[in-house]
Amino acid sequence: MATLRVDSLHFHFWPSIAATKYDESDYYLRVLQQRGRKAVDVVAIEVGADPDPVWLIEAKDFRNIRGEPKKSNTTGLANSVFQKVNDTREGLRDAASNATDPTERQHAQRAITPTHTKIVLHLEPHQGPASKLFPRNLAAGVLQKLKQLVKHIDPEPKVLNIANTRKAAVPWTVS
Repeated sequence: MATLRVDSLHFHFWPSIAATKYDESDYYLRVLQQRGRKAVDVVAIEVGADPDPVWLIEAKDFRNIRGEPKKSNTTGLANSVFQKVNDTREGLRDAASNATDPTERQHAQRAITPTHTKIVLHLEPHQGPASKLFPRNLAAGVLQKLKQLVKHIDPEPKVLNIANTRKAAVPWTVS
């Protein structure tokens, strides 16, 4: 079981999953980020499924915040995820042809081939009192907006957290 750490979250993927921290890949950092592109945290491919789903995972952990979060991380969260998904898909197409690291190139090639893309926002809620930046129903509001934005890519995106990941029928757990 592969484990990837995204900030304070640990994603534990099933053995059939090929997962990478896309926003830390050499090609993204060296080329795409320099072009002003954004990226999701994890690109995971479910190998052997029919079709091979590609999971684009963005993670936000608001349990322990130390200062005022950016608006793109709260009120503009769905739009931010949408931009990262679009930039990631474009970046994967570019990396599939141009990445110099063979492992990164191969992963990108596998990620652009499937037609079954799944979008997941892993959102750990703020533990403090509700506020304008962190309303009680933040996940529900983000999911509703995200569904509107990504319906042409994934008609059923998910907004998950540690408590509901196991029930969501995804091939990983989070701790």
